[in-house]
Amino acid sequence: MLETNKVATVAERITQENGSSFGNWCWTRPPFGRALNELMELNNIISSVTLSAKPDSWKYTLDPSGTYTTKSMSHLINILKFGGNTLNTTIPHNKLVPQKVFIFIWRALQKKLPVRSELDKRGIDLDSTLCPLCELEIETTDHILGLCPKSALIWKHVLDWWAQDNTLISNVNDAIINDQAFALNKLGNSIWQATKWITCYTIWKHRNLNVFSKKMWSPVSILSEIQTQSYSWISKRLRKKKSIMWHQWLINPSFFVADPPHRVVGIG
Repeated sequence: MLETNKVATVAERITQENGSSFGNWCWTRPPFGRALNELMELNNIISSVTLSAKPDSWKYTLDPSGTYTTKSMSHLINILKFGGNTLNTTIPHNKLVPQKVFIFIWRALQKKLPVRSELDKRGIDLDSTLCPLCELEIETTDHILGLCPKSALIWKHVLDWWAQDNTLISNVNDAIINDQAFALNKLGNSIWQATKWITCYTIWKHRNLNVFSKKMWSPVSILSEIQTQSYSWISKRLRKKKSIMWHQWLINPSFFVADPPHRVVGIG
């Protein structure tokens, strides 16, 4: 309020001599009352300030880089909201799946799917928080996409299809992250990851059909849908890189993207 030049720079108001800084004020009148106490505090602060030759600029102090990013702000909000118990896993975009599948996977990793346990936390009145498929455990993201007996049976069929007898899917990380657990080349790992994402997406789709339309399904029919849908999406996006034959895809997708090749094993 007392500054005569409203567009004065910091450098014009702070003078530096012999390693010390002090105010070079230009006011319409001397400050008094509470402003004097504020002036004393200000003088103490600027006494150790060293100005650089750079022009004035904004600095984002909540990130070590000094640059504001949406990612850093989102991370801080999550820490304040969830107490730091956030998932520090970065998932690269898999170009073999549609955008809607990638968004679903991101939501699953962030625990943002409207499973019954999350709805209950938000105060939504539910008849039950049990899994709508097995009715044995509380429905969480990990449960519905991996631990539920019906989901686990689907995963068993998918793993048998890919000839991965020793792989275990027990939570969202197992189902989503590209673990590169067996001998596949780079393209093969991308296809395997895409298949797992599509499996999660399909399980969730049929979970919703069961909840809202009371439609029942069998693991074998779900496997058939996963095989068909994944072949359609993946082969279309690989058209320029690699041709995938339908009969090869049904027998064992890992056979033609393995390094070294896998044995041909499938469920027919």
